Amino acid sequence: MSNAATPPPSGQDDIEIIVRAYSVRFGVAVRKLLRIEGGFVDDKLDRGGATKYGISLRFLASEGAFDDDGDGKADFDLDMDGDVTIDDIRLLTVSGAVYLYHRCFWQALQCERFPAPIGEMLFDQGVNGGRGSAVKLLQRAINQCLMEARAKMGAKDAPAMLKVDGGLGDLTRTALGWVLRYPSLGRDALVPAFRAAARERYRDIVTRYPSQQRFLKGWLARADELGR
Repeated sequence: MSNAATPPPSGQDDIEIIVRAYSVRFGVAVRKLLRIEGGFVDDKLDRGGATKYGISLRFLASEGAFDDDGDGKADFDLDMDGDVTIDDIRLLTVSGAVYLYHRCFWQALQCERFPAPIGEMLFDQGVNGGRGSAVKLLQRAINQCLMEARAKMGAKDAPAMLKVDGGLGDLTRTALGWVLRYPSLGRDALVPAFRAAARERYRDIVTRYPSQQRFLKGWLARADELGR
């Protein structure tokens, strides 16, 4: 999760060629993400382990074992030695990272189905903290808006408060739709509530793991950029 990293070695032209294979919206989101994440870094304090382009060793080892090309080998065992280690993180390319972003986060979270910038915020926080964590942030933001609707606006037809469980089901989608349609709420209320939930999550990480304090300033800056 560290934001301190070396710049990606590939030039902007390489990134532009890579993202043409995807939707325009994903291309915009992934360009922004690559500017934040940078290149290879192996910070011993980063709980995700060695990271490159925002892809951590912990993530790659747990989710990079798929075989989409059907050759009988894990696609991201890049050195083909039978396991996923820091050597594979070092070998990860921009195009490989973008493929993982799209497959494991953008598609898995169905970001394209959410209005901007909701999908983009889910994507950013999914990469940074995990898919379930990103959905929990959205659920907390929705709940904050629902509480305001009841307490300040007397909205008797507001949906029930969501269980913050990280599940992106019908109840969450219905409540999100209600918040977005409600005249005094909408994106103007939901986006700041999502940012606040992200800031709270980062501060909670530092409370539980004081060694992560050095990353807090960068994390809070990242939270403040959500939805912009």
